[in-house]
Amino acid sequence: MSANASTASVEQLQQQLVDCQRQAILGSLSGTIAHEYNNLMMPVLERAKDAVARDDVAAMRKALTITVRQTEKALRFTQQVLELARGDALAMKVCRVAELVDHAIVATVRPFEKDGIRLELHIPEGLHIRAQPLLFVQVLLNLLLNARQSMKDYCGTLRVSARADGEVVVIAVSDTGRGMSLEMLNDVINPFLAAEANTRPGEGSGVGLGLTACRTIAQQHGATIRARANDGGGCTFALRWPAV
Repeated sequence: MSANASTASVEQLQQQLVDCQRQAILGSLSGTIAHEYNNLMMPVLERAKDAVARDDVAAMRKALTITVRQTEKALRFTQQVLELARGDALAMKVCRVAELVDHAIVATVRPFEKDGIRLELHIPEGLHIRAQPLLFVQVLLNLLLNARQSMKDYCGTLRVSARADGEVVVIAVSDTGRGMSLEMLNDVINPFLAAEANTRPGEGSGVGLGLTACRTIAQQHGATIRARANDGGGCTFALRWPAV
């Protein structure tokens, strides 16, 4: 096999990995989507039934106002989930970090406060990166869902921040969940994330499909991803992404 054919084969496998991980995210979100749709639509239905039964114009106006609000919410996360499901090839473009973070949060579907998690965002409006938007959102969505899972039964704070650092933008997802040991981070997670996407240092055990795809996407963009333990518990995953 020629070097060009070998490279093409590796790139195809990497793309398949990214696609599989995106489908895995959608599968894990399916129950949440159904539950949240039910939560959004039940108030609409009950208000509409009440307004019709009373034949009250004011009640109908209020019911319509609620219908508009709830439908807009439903359409917003439906759009994000459908974009994730389609996985359309997107060109590299200049992206506003705050907008991408917002898209990833909407795609999580379930509000974090419902799980006792306080979400804090510290994203300056003027930060821009060069990325394929869908793939960046996939990376961030994976980190957010991992953080939510880590904070199950822990509650606490999930913080998403971004800052400029020379020619890169640092985007950090920090949680106060159960965290990982320093040995796990230093001996398994970070060596795996630092490796080339077609290599696997050691056994790479415990990193999961999600972080493998995150590493691949980051390296395709000339970005890096690292993890560290927080002093107060939990972990922080930091992306260093090429700035514009």
